[in-house]
Amino acid sequence: MPATEFIERVGLNVSDHLSANEFLSLAREKGIGKEHLQRFALAEFQSQEAEFTAYGLLLSRFPHEVPGGFFSFVGHELMKARHRMVSGLAPALGMSPDEMRRMPRLEPVRRFTEFISWVALHAGAGEAALLARTDFTLWCNTCAVLADVLREAQDTPVEAVAYIDAYRENPPEVADGVLQVIEYGRAQHEPDEWITRSAVRMEPALRAWWRAVATSG
Repeated sequence: MPATEFIERVGLNVSDHLSANEFLSLAREKGIGKEHLQRFALAEFQSQEAEFTAYGLLLSRFPHEVPGGFFSFVGHELMKARHRMVSGLAPALGMSPDEMRRMPRLEPVRRFTEFISWVALHAGAGEAALLARTDFTLWCNTCAVLADVLREAQDTPVEAVAYIDAYRENPPEVADGVLQVIEYGRAQHEPDEWITRSAVRMEPALRAWWRAVATSG
């Protein structure tokens, strides 16, 4: 079985994911104010905390150059986003990173971080890599559209547009590199049924995440 078949098994429908995105719909219909951008920034900041730990742990669990290189790249991309957050987006929204570290999580954000943490501890290399690819595919496509919408809106801070727009492209190191990691995992006897088991949960997890940040109050 070619590694590409596992990607096809996940069955991502990006158009449906975008149509169901309540934050994006809100931005198109009514506009996104400072409160919603703050909710987005906080949820993103809190999710990054779990992802840093997760991909660091995956790197330590799978130090071979194929999965290790993949997980190291993902972790580096996340850290670049964190630097954009603390130097650009958070200050523009009047948010302190130190305060953000202590703030409570929305329930869907908490579930998302627990999901990522479970993957870090229990997933095989191919499974974790396919989860990351699925995450990047959905996230980057969403951010590309959202950045375009926000760019046309009045009073949207340029830092918010810049932060979201930086996610526009799904890096080939993730989109294509996953295939080598899947092949590595299978060569190490990672069960085929494991490889897609976490990736298929990513779309509903992200859908709930976006719904939470779109909700006022």
